[in-house]
Amino acid sequence: MLDYKRILKRILAIGLLLLYVNSNTELHEMMRVPMLLEHYSHHKQLVSDISFWEFLAMHYKTDVSHDADDNELPFKDPAHSFTTSVLALPVLKIELTETKRVTLITHSVIYQEKFVASHLSEIFQPPRLS
Repeated sequence: MLDYKRILKRILAIGLLLLYVNSNTELHEMMRVPMLLEHYSHHKQLVSDISFWEFLAMHYKTDVSHDADDNELPFKDPAHSFTTSVLALPVLKIELTETKRVTLITHSVIYQEKFVASHLSEIFQPPRLS
C-alpha cells in the first residue's frame, strides 16, 4: 500500500532542496549547457577543425568576446555570479565586576527550656568538684 504522506514529504523535501541549491549556488548555470553546445556547433561550422577543448579555452581563458552570444554561455555573465547569504550577529560585550554580597542573618529562637520536676531529676546531675 502506498504511503502518500511519505511520498508527499519526499517530494516536498526534494523540491525545497532544489529551490535552495538553485538560488544559493551556481547550479542554475547548468541550464545554459545547451546554449554552450549550440554555440560550439556554430563555431564548428565556421572552423571545422576546432576541438571542444580549444573552443572552451577560446571562450573561458580570456575575457575577449568573440561574438554577441558569448555572454549567454554558462559562467560568463558577471551578473550571474555566486552570491551567498550572510548572517551577522552583534558582539555582546559582557563586563564582570567584583561585588561583595552583604547578607544580614537574623536568628529567631523559639525554643524554651522547660523544667520538669521529677524524682529522677536528682540522678542526672553534672559532675561536681569536691
